[in-house]
Amino acid sequence: MKFQVFSANEWVYPDQTIADPPERELRIRIAGVRGSYAGCQVLFNDLPPQAELTWTFRGRSWPEERPPCEPELRIYRLIDVQVNENTDVDVSTVPAGTPAPPYVTRQAPFRVYDALLPVGRQCSAGSSTEAYYLCWHIPAQAAPGIFGGDIILAADNQTCIIPVQIEVFKAIIPEQGRLHVTNWFSTRNIAERYGLEPWSEAFWSMLEQYGLAMRRCRQTHFLVNGSFVDVKPHGEGRYTFDFSKAERLITLFLKLGFTHIEGGHVANRLNWEDPTFVLNADPSVQATSREGYVFLSQYLKAWREWLESKGWLSLLVQHVADEPIEPSAADYRILSGIVRKWLPGVPLIDAVINTGVAGAVDIWVPTNKEYELHQEDYEGYRKCGDTLWFYTCWNPGGDYLNRFLDFPLLKTRYLHWGNFKYGLDGYLHWGFNYYFKNQDPFELTNPLLAPDVHDRRVPAGDTHIVYPGPDGPLLSMRLEAMRAGVEDYELLRDLRDHRPELAEDILSVCMNSFTEVNTDPSAFDQAYRRLLEAVSEYTP
Repeated sequence: MKFQVFSANEWVYPDQTIADPPERELRIRIAGVRGSYAGCQVLFNDLPPQAELTWTFRGRSWPEERPPCEPELRIYRLIDVQVNENTDVDVSTVPAGTPAPPYVTRQAPFRVYDALLPVGRQCSAGSSTEAYYLCWHIPAQAAPGIFGGDIILAADNQTCIIPVQIEVFKAIIPEQGRLHVTNWFSTRNIAERYGLEPWSEAFWSMLEQYGLAMRRCRQTHFLVNGSFVDVKPHGEGRYTFDFSKAERLITLFLKLGFTHIEGGHVANRLNWEDPTFVLNADPSVQATSREGYVFLSQYLKAWREWLESKGWLSLLVQHVADEPIEPSAADYRILSGIVRKWLPGVPLIDAVINTGVAGAVDIWVPTNKEYELHQEDYEGYRKCGDTLWFYTCWNPGGDYLNRFLDFPLLKTRYLHWGNFKYGLDGYLHWGFNYYFKNQDPFELTNPLLAPDVHDRRVPAGDTHIVYPGPDGPLLSMRLEAMRAGVEDYELLRDLRDHRPELAEDILSVCMNSFTEVNTDPSAFDQAYRRLLEAVSEYTP
């Protein structure tokens, strides 16, 4: 059997063949920081059919006399997924068979390794070509230094030995970071994909696994939408609200390490160009009508008083309605005023791609493209005391950073270098596990966005960054790249506090804008090492 080592910052494909002799060094050399992970990918060709694989990691001692807190190896089999169509310049995709645009990695359709299936030290090979993600968790208490060892893989009567060198730097990633991150999650998929009764103990147990996967990428905020609130009408416009499900969710997620509660959107538009919003709780009611106000005055008052009684009100940021555009801007302003009346002092946050709603939102979340196109306007609002995040979804495409399966993997990591470059305090994405009904997220990564509205497809992987595994969510290489990018943000922030000119120099090597980044893994590794060395100088 043959093997080849790949960086965790590049894609590996199931149709790749390993040259003889191999073109790369047959050893693992990776750098990491304490409180984080260090990993790489290993591709195998010519595995014996149905071979039983036995993994052994034989570690050597650190160059110190006292026993160290050693990195712990975790092994994942990489599962390949189908990219059906390539991403378009702005939104959606280009039809299959169209010549590949210059900003994508490959001509669609193609398959790429993304999903991560945890395996033990013994597993069975499914085919002659397989890939694995080898990931070492580096405890915060680990001693800096060079950690050496060997990966020994036995496959039937064959054995290969992969030398390992992990350089752990003194720098440390804090358990609680400064960057705000949210991915919205689907409770429907958590229930349906595993055949679970909603709100059963098995459901809550699975939801906890999804919460842990969110925390893996250092997510800080979590959405408490209407599915967690039971509304009971009593006639004549009177309602009561049961927050029992919300209480269980909030209690659970705060224990997992989340720091902020996102109040779910109170309204939405039935059609994209509609000038008015309707209640999420009752789409037959216009949100800013008298009837809508009667409902919202009771709901928001109850929501505030309940959170206050639990000591959680200070953790709340509140959504109003998603993505207001020019036709709906006036109604959004009115709706925002209603929400402010009943949630005084609570920051209002929304994905906003319209700079004309000043005063209606406190935390602006434009796309990275919209931010750069209207940077002067958004920065003007920051000067007024507002906060700026950014988001990506099924757009932007083209040269912009996004976390699509046909974009270089480093582009996912660089999203959070963008947070650092522009001082954007947070990042939002709608699709943690929002694969659509009847969508196989392994085989159909470009589903139709809204078949009853139009026939556009979402770019590959936009609906999800985890996969439904047999016993819980499967992480992905994109999720790992996102986690690493959020950690890079922390390191860049640390360096800027001591040597701002060096932080800017390292940044400029990798990123000049949301469309200008260096996606060469070797060049990134050099810049990353400079970052680790520099931050380690100032680490207590």
